[in-house]
Amino acid sequence: MRKVCYFTSKASSDVRVFEKECTSLVNAGYEVYLVSPNAKEEIKNGVHIIGVPNEKEGLLNRLFTLPRLLYNKALSLDADIYHFNDPASLPYGSKLKGKGKKVIFDSFEDHPTLFFEKKSLPYFLRYIISKIYSVFEFYYCKKFDGLIFCYHWTQDRVSKACKNNQLVFNFPILKEEIVRGEPVANNVICYAGLFSRMWNIENILTSLVQIDGVQFNLAGNPADVAYLNMLKCNAGWQKVNYLGQIEHREVFEKVYSKSSIAIALLDYIPLCKGNVGNLSNNKFFEYMMAGLPLICTDFILWKEVIEKNECGICVNPRNIDEIVNAINFLIKNPDIAQQMGKNGRDAIFREYNWDTQSQKLLSVYEKLGN
Repeated sequence: MRKVCYFTSKASSDVRVFEKECTSLVNAGYEVYLVSPNAKEEIKNGVHIIGVPNEKEGLLNRLFTLPRLLYNKALSLDADIYHFNDPASLPYGSKLKGKGKKVIFDSFEDHPTLFFEKKSLPYFLRYIISKIYSVFEFYYCKKFDGLIFCYHWTQDRVSKACKNNQLVFNFPILKEEIVRGEPVANNVICYAGLFSRMWNIENILTSLVQIDGVQFNLAGNPADVAYLNMLKCNAGWQKVNYLGQIEHREVFEKVYSKSSIAIALLDYIPLCKGNVGNLSNNKFFEYMMAGLPLICTDFILWKEVIEKNECGICVNPRNIDEIVNAINFLIKNPDIAQQMGKNGRDAIFREYNWDTQSQKLLSVYEKLGN
């Protein structure tokens, strides 16, 4: 049995890291250790979870101190294969290669693009940082044995560094027990997750003002208190049932099962390459698994899924009229809305699920050899 050590700055409960990747590796017959900051030491789902004490905060800790602590603990486990997802740990991945280990880098974000979202920095500085990181990333990726990407354009940019690479999307884990019960009133929309300006919640509220009898189940934390206060000043807030932050396992029971329409109006941010979008936003696919018809941004990639499976309506997230028309259509056509929800759920079980992606993850491991 080959020994795998996955080290990460993310919490040991992170769904993609623990429930999807590490658990899939255990099920495939690997002995798996997960090293994570301040984690409780235990064996869960067959994964040996090991914590690294780290009480410090701030950028310097994330860039230098924590990666070193994670590396030292990971190295002490003397695994055959090392898997990590933090850009700050790229030099430590190189060190592990120098010690004869197999190394996989798992890029959760497209960081060169992500830098352009740092609006607090001048554009020219964001551009320079992005270019420097691209060179830095490619240099180290050439040393590794496997690469995993979440975005098409990350793969396009870095795949030449290592032939053993796969595009692994963050599709949801299939949950057969999630079956919608009696339909709720067809005038309840929902959004669950961290919300900020990039999710256009204020545009949703402005749209609700123009729609009679509609309700909005909103769950999650705001990016900042100022944004939440701004939303509360919108006339549409009167139609909001604000649930605050709830546990991920409770989202279906408290939000999705009490809603009839799901909404995801992600803006045309740099990380989506303008109107291209991406397929690693778990919210989009969780809505489908819950059997809810979608109103979502008209990204090229999202539109392909929506039109192929007839499971929702795509709109310009900045266009209030389009949002109003989409909500009104689904409210006034409950039979069509319910069929869209069923179509989306069927598509999840047929194609857009973690089982399909775990096979791609395992293919990277299978190519590592002995």
